[in-house]
Amino acid sequence: MPGMNSGAGAHVAAVVAAFRAALIHEGLLVLLVFGLLGAVWAAAGGRLSGDSAAAARRGAGPGAARAAGQRADGRGADGRGADGRGADGRGADGEGAGEPAARRLLRIGFGLLWIFDGLLQAQPAMALGLPSQVVGPTAATSPRWVQHVVNWGSATWSAHPVQAGAAAVWVQVGIGIWLMAAPDGPWSRLAGLASAGWGMVVWIFGESFGGIFAPGLTWLFGAPGAVSFYCVAGLLLALPDRYWRTPRLGRAVLAGMGAFLAGMAVLQAWPGRGFWQGVVHGRPATLPGMTAAMAQAPQPGFLAAWVRAFTGFDEAHGFAVNLFAVLILAAVGVILLAARPLQAARPGLLRAAVACLAVLCLADWVLIEDFGFFGGLGTDPNSMIPMLLLVVAGYLALAPRPVMAAGPDPAAGGVTAAAGGMTAVSGGVTAVAGPAAAGWLARVRPAALRQAIAGASARSLVCAGAVAVIMLGVAPMAAAAG
Repeated sequence: MPGMNSGAGAHVAAVVAAFRAALIHEGLLVLLVFGLLGAVWAAAGGRLSGDSAAAARRGAGPGAARAAGQRADGRGADGRGADGRGADGRGADGEGAGEPAARRLLRIGFGLLWIFDGLLQAQPAMALGLPSQVVGPTAATSPRWVQHVVNWGSATWSAHPVQAGAAAVWVQVGIGIWLMAAPDGPWSRLAGLASAGWGMVVWIFGESFGGIFAPGLTWLFGAPGAVSFYCVAGLLLALPDRYWRTPRLGRAVLAGMGAFLAGMAVLQAWPGRGFWQGVVHGRPATLPGMTAAMAQAPQPGFLAAWVRAFTGFDEAHGFAVNLFAVLILAAVGVILLAARPLQAARPGLLRAAVACLAVLCLADWVLIEDFGFFGGLGTDPNSMIPMLLLVVAGYLALAPRPVMAAGPDPAAGGVTAAAGGMTAVSGGVTAVAGPAAAGWLARVRPAALRQAIAGASARSLVCAGAVAVIMLGVAPMAAAAG
């Protein structure tokens, strides 16, 4: 848990002031971006309504709209609006029929985590302290090739601390907003890919590959790095909606987490790694030594007292503490690996294993990881919360909600047939070129763009703003690095 014992650190007042000024100026730009998007959206909607009213006054009526391949309610001949959804709110592939609870938990949970991580990146000491007090100590115990990779990223950050620090803030906040604003469809899947991609960057350069190549790797301290779970969650969110409609995905997630926990149990039980003793040669062993250092981080007094109490308990009962951790990790891992047969035969046992893991994760998060974000340079709440989100989401995905069959569109007012770009209109047959025949040129015309913007949902507007926020962070850093 790097950065926990850094305090305010040694940072140049001028750089801190420039960092704060950059965040304020870019924050105003963020507000301006969302304001402009809202104004364009409102203006396009008003212009479209004015055009419809003018057409009605000229006697065109709803028939003209239908002749253009659009119904009187503003939907196309296939019953779908500008956002590709029907009157029931579903896309062409059934998306939007109701987001599964497992996917919603991952999307909102990791969206909130990304926003929280972005706010942590705005701490004053981050601009100068992150490379030397967070990244450097983590990479120091890793192999030389890992140090070379990580030092390249640290050198880029150190050369442009203000731009890099502000970029980390806006990229992570933007990803979090994007995830929370897009419940389904292409926007949501792209947000998952963005989360996985940025998570991989942070995992490699910020966490030194999660410390998996360094000695002393243990689940208790957050292995294999908190952001590795962000990457897994992002890839899961990037899957098409149909994968979330069957229990197969939930079984795969639980099986993967079960194999991971079983492996961590074996690693925790491996002799000679210093976890079976509380005191070695009159000095705290690995686990109490770590928690004793965590208790020194600036934080509320009662939290430090809890960590110090656990440190004393582990020094006196190191063997029992490690045995308990090994047994729980092994048992829960085996049960999750057997999730498929247990789902039918012993669902209560599977539920109890998930609840037991939740208690263990929360206890580890408070007493060993010490919440992970105190000290002025904490970059995230560490690994227990994101890992627990994945396990609970896998459990919820075992019983997905079925997709309801699409019914007739009551707004059609009749039967509308669309085939090969031809639209049949009651009272006569009018041949019009559909979107496929019109090509891309028709889609970029002012009228078509205005209609697309006016038909966009508020969620799409927020997603576009989130992408703009991400670019606001990436562009200055890319220009400075270049």
